[in-house]
Amino acid sequence: MDRDKRRVQTAVIGSPESELPVVLPLDAVELDAFRRQHPDDTYWCGVWLGGCGQRLTDRRCTESVCHFAHLPHADNCRRSALGASSADHLYIKQDLLRWLADQDNHATAEIEAAADGNVAGAVRFTPQQGAGLRVLLSADHGAQIAERDPSHTLLAEDLATSVEAVLARHGYVNLVRCVPDGTRRRTQIGTKTRLGETWHELNECALTPEGTSTPSVEEVRRQRTQRHLLGQRSPATPPPTTPAVIGGAVSDPQSYDRTEVIQALEDALADERNVTKLHLCLERAEAATRSGATLRENELIRAAGDALLRMERSVGVRPSPVSQRSAKKTWTPRSASPGRTAAPGRFTSSLTGSPVTRRVKPTAADQEAKEVGARAAILEQERAAKIRDGVAAVRGALRKKAREGATTSWAKLRDQIGPGPLAGLKTQDQANLLFEVDRNTPSDEPLLSTLIALGDPTAVPAFRRAASRLGLELPEDPRDLRDVLEADAQALHDLWRRR
Repeated sequence: MDRDKRRVQTAVIGSPESELPVVLPLDAVELDAFRRQHPDDTYWCGVWLGGCGQRLTDRRCTESVCHFAHLPHADNCRRSALGASSADHLYIKQDLLRWLADQDNHATAEIEAAADGNVAGAVRFTPQQGAGLRVLLSADHGAQIAERDPSHTLLAEDLATSVEAVLARHGYVNLVRCVPDGTRRRTQIGTKTRLGETWHELNECALTPEGTSTPSVEEVRRQRTQRHLLGQRSPATPPPTTPAVIGGAVSDPQSYDRTEVIQALEDALADERNVTKLHLCLERAEAATRSGATLRENELIRAAGDALLRMERSVGVRPSPVSQRSAKKTWTPRSASPGRTAAPGRFTSSLTGSPVTRRVKPTAADQEAKEVGARAAILEQERAAKIRDGVAAVRGALRKKAREGATTSWAKLRDQIGPGPLAGLKTQDQANLLFEVDRNTPSDEPLLSTLIALGDPTAVPAFRRAASRLGLELPEDPRDLRDVLEADAQALHDLWRRR
């Protein structure tokens, strides 16, 4: 019998009928750690994966990626879905049942096959309280999308291309996807509106009597329920008041209305001309979200920080030619009265007596400065995008190290997740990345970035900056700092070994 050469990435643990999925690491070193974590487990081409029900073995490869494979004597298997996403329906079932239980709303779940034979056509959840929830995963259900209430339906991410009728009627569609998280996959809920897609972690969402609620859904419902009397002008919203600043910090952040704080930051970011206002609004937002921020708030705060950095560095901004000339020389036109100086760049017409603006043609130096500024702005955007792309990967890698009881370094992280997100990051960029990694870490838990600060002395300056932004004080003495890092690392290992 020919040896099975297919590279299977997912299996189930324990038996052919098991619903406990696992994703095999692609790297040989990570596979060694995976084997130590699962010394007695058996792996199967599970029936809930559309598989043959036969046993699988993990295959360690150094020239190619590691993978599951059928045993040499196995019968022919016709399983078609072999990639990392082929077990997503099982992860969705597990995660959503746990999500509902965390809301004191225990439920049962049933996986439904599609008419085309796909075993993962849909997952139906029946909670003890309120209406049910159905997750549509197969294109076979495409015709049902427009007929269903989006508040009680989640669509697979790749089914979100033909939802115009639902968007027109309800203003939103809720989506679902799984993203890599170590050797498993983590479920996220997204909301698609006319403005695009926004993704949320499960702890930001809830199943309410009105259906699945996300921060994006609540905003759509708020806008749709606002009433304006016909024939009357709505009063303009007064500008947000600027809080008192004491010693460079925003005073009494607990007294702020969080919605107003975030809206003020969004307005200041849209204006993007007043550095002081944007800086104050950003401080207020960071203070108001210190205990935890939604995905939208995180993205807004990150965008404001990037904009503030550009403004403070004057990236892409230059004085106008008139301003440049006026800074060098102030002159008085002949028509001006003695002792009276006309505004630079303007003269008084002898016919009308009114001021006339001179048109100044940009010089080659002006054009070159503009191009340099534009290139710098593009580089700044690419740098910010690189940091955003690296956050989830670094967070997942650090969680994996915490479970293994290990530390890491920038070099090991680049080998583990690839060089792209971490290549060429300066200390401030590294600090921004570590800050985002631990932004939502509970205040009673050590920072995940402790593991890189302990394992890589070059990461300590960036770790100090990130910890300071998160409100933590670190000892200045290197020996005292190492004692703190070792104690926190041990606490992280104990905490994540149980997760």
